[in-house]
Amino acid sequence: MRLVTTCHKEGFERYGHRILETWHHWPLGTELWWYTEGFTLPETPGIVQISVDKLQGLQTVKLKYDKYVPPNYLYDVVRFANKVYAACDALSDYKGIGVWLDADCVVRKDIPAGFIEGHLPRWAYMAMLKRKGMYTETGFWIMDCSHPMHEEFLQTWAHWYDSGAFQGLANWTDCETLDATVRKFEKKQMITTVSLSGEHEKDMHPLAKIPLGAYIDHLKGNRKDLGYSPEAQA
Repeated sequence: MRLVTTCHKEGFERYGHRILETWHHWPLGTELWWYTEGFTLPETPGIVQISVDKLQGLQTVKLKYDKYVPPNYLYDVVRFANKVYAACDALSDYKGIGVWLDADCVVRKDIPAGFIEGHLPRWAYMAMLKRKGMYTETGFWIMDCSHPMHEEFLQTWAHWYDSGAFQGLANWTDCETLDATVRKFEKKQMITTVSLSGEHEKDMHPLAKIPLGAYIDHLKGNRKDLGYSPEAQA
């Protein structure tokens, strides 16, 4: 199983360090490809460090939007393109189970071997935290990188940013471009996806409400400073 994440120096100091501190909770043999910006990780077994400077597609986007000031975070194209290009780079030639893990996630206890993979049925390409009436929560998702449509899917996802087509979407986030790519492939019956959210698809933070959330807590928003998700404490 290969995990992928990315963050800049400020993000590492504020929250990303928790990934290192809880790395021992992942099953033996798990690897993490961490795309860094402006800092260097301490050498850690199982963690591969790559500078975002090596992601050519991302650097092109950064240059193009160097002087762009987004009206709000939903239009911060460079921020969200980081995630897409990192995931595509780490998983394009991989044939196992790929997992995206936002850098503000923290693992609460030992994850049993096979537990994460068990959330993705053999017939499905992706398992996602779907939310009714809004875009998918993409702080965590699982992908079968051995799927015959895998390479084409990732190329199509990155093309939203390569071509500038993301500007035609309601928001410019990785969530919106991922959902748009999924819709395209599912409409043609090229892939099948499943929802990890269960009965909590109407919740803004479904991960905190499902059994998976007992292991992985996504500290998005002000939860970064709290150090936990209040929803999971109920």
